[in-house]
Amino acid sequence: MMPVFSGQNIGLFALTVGAFLVARFAYQKSDQHVLFQPLLIGVVLVVAVLVWFDIPYRQYFEANQPLQWLLGPAVVSLAIPLYHNLTQLRRWLPVICISIGASALVGVLLTGGLAYLWGFDFSTQVALVTKSATTPIALSINEVMKGHLALAALVVMFTGLFGAMIGPALLTRFGFDDHRIQGVALGLTSHAIGTQKALEISPVCGAFSALAMIVTGVFLSVLLPLLGYFWMA
Repeated sequence: MMPVFSGQNIGLFALTVGAFLVARFAYQKSDQHVLFQPLLIGVVLVVAVLVWFDIPYRQYFEANQPLQWLLGPAVVSLAIPLYHNLTQLRRWLPVICISIGASALVGVLLTGGLAYLWGFDFSTQVALVTKSATTPIALSINEVMKGHLALAALVVMFTGLFGAMIGPALLTRFGFDDHRIQGVALGLTSHAIGTQKALEISPVCGAFSALAMIVTGVFLSVLLPLLGYFWMA
């Protein structure tokens, strides 16, 4: 493993930051077009550089450990919009919990069932069913259940990207204009990336998305190990 502050590590860390800044600039210049979502463009830029210079992913991952560590505090910081909209959230909390519990359960059973029928091994099944949990929670679940960590991170990222890119337009198209409903849908299906998009829509949408993301993560972190225990028993 390379020293934490080696020249190569600093360069790879700067690559991540630079790619994000370029992607955000393109997103703003495109008037926030869905195809210019900063995470999508940033990932494409980073992957292009790694492939062009033949840099191993493990080396890039180790260089960006500070950003990996910041994932947890970033999720915790979403408590701010929750606090500012606490009255509304408290009123809708029972309905949200029931809706999310039912939706998450159906999603787990459907995804896990299809993965089992297609013959995927257990570690792959675990990685796929954690797609609706935000990255820190999904990776923690996969560590406990011996899931495929790299696949889990990839699935979570693309699930969030896809939901954030098409979710708002799709919800509006079907008549779900209420920002509370949009927020719950984005937080449930697209976790942190969807919540970031929800915050662009409105503070209320962002607050409901953050709550939905948290409830979904807690629900999955309890449900999946229980299901895994009985599945492997």
